[in-house]
Amino acid sequence: MTEAETVEIPSVRCEYLTPGGSDLAAVFETEGHWAFVTLDVVNGTLHTYMAEGKKPPALAGALYVLRWPIAPVTNDRANALLNEIAPRASSVVQRIDLRAPGGVLFPAGLGAALDRIQMACAATWDDPARIVKP
Repeated sequence: MTEAETVEIPSVRCEYLTPGGSDLAAVFETEGHWAFVTLDVVNGTLHTYMAEGKKPPALAGALYVLRWPIAPVTNDRANALLNEIAPRASSVVQRIDLRAPGGVLFPAGLGAALDRIQMACAATWDDPARIVKP
């Protein structure tokens, strides 16, 4: 790649929920929809979201979007979780090769960043109090 072809790869941009609320918990309690963190590796956005169905989502990848299930925590804890995993999510966005011949390429070592994101998201179920207000 020449200097003229160099493409600037963005860092992750967190899209936060309204501080002080409990959007995820409220929807879970009233409609039974589950929450997850989603990372769009094309545009570098990281946010929490409610699943459309009533079954907990698994780690899924579709159209360059990855998602991990989380507990229906408060908005402040969801926002703190985004802050916690943003550095690893940035590593994924900056290092993944979407133009690799034959498909998407995850370079060696990128699995560790994905594992750490998964562990942080899984911890929302067992120890949500560890996530403090940002």
